[in-house]
Amino acid sequence: MTTAEFRELFERRFAALFEGESEFDDALRYACFGGGKRVRPVGVWLGASAVNAAPPVDEVISLACAIELIHSYSLVHDDLPAMDNDDYRRGRLTVHKKFGEAAGILVGDMLLSRAAGVLAEGAVKFGADFAVAARVMADAAADMVRGQVLDLQGMRTEEEFGAMYALKTGALFRAAFLAGAIAAGATEEERERVSAYAEALGLGFQIADDLLDEGEESSLVTVVGEEAARELLEKCTREAVACAASLPHGEELAAFAEQLRTRKK
Repeated sequence: MTTAEFRELFERRFAALFEGESEFDDALRYACFGGGKRVRPVGVWLGASAVNAAPPVDEVISLACAIELIHSYSLVHDDLPAMDNDDYRRGRLTVHKKFGEAAGILVGDMLLSRAAGVLAEGAVKFGADFAVAARVMADAAADMVRGQVLDLQGMRTEEEFGAMYALKTGALFRAAFLAGAIAAGATEEERERVSAYAEALGLGFQIADDLLDEGEESSLVTVVGEEAARELLEKCTREAVACAASLPHGEELAAFAEQLRTRKK
């Protein structure tokens, strides 16, 4: 199965999780189908296919759905007035602006709860490796919350930004790729390499975002400067590519790192 074929299958399975007809169900769909790049679900597939030429598709799809639910919940809550207080995301009104603040809170709650259900169902259906992968995702969701706490407190130094990015962005990146690798039967050594790849990729992804967000008031770029940030992005990409090269089928992982480095908004 190609990545494009996986993406199509993922979209069908993911859409099937949102079949209700109430206004609240509309809000759930609005939160999850607004033009997202699906980087994390694709990451689950790439992590699996980097260690196994024929990864278990059903398991990977379930993990991909769970990670996208977690990611979508985090965006909805991140936009709330008590957090970043954003009116727009991806060129559209944020969930709380379109459906109300209470709906924004509840949509996030529902998406996270639905992710827990997907992971629990998969652990029962698929067994021990899936359960380990599910725990990786649950831990990452908790780390992401701690990253948001640091973000709200504010950062002043490169080290503080790095610590926040590792939790708020990097944890979910690592969980996506690592969970896929675990489900596909990765060895301990392969898990370590996939984790290192994802950690480098996650930091690079956030730096690339900061470079694209020219109007951002506070970011790593504003602290270290654009030139140093671009150098760090290149370093992260090189590290990710090197990790990918050490995996049995890491070619697409390496290409993915390059794609994220050069992406546009």
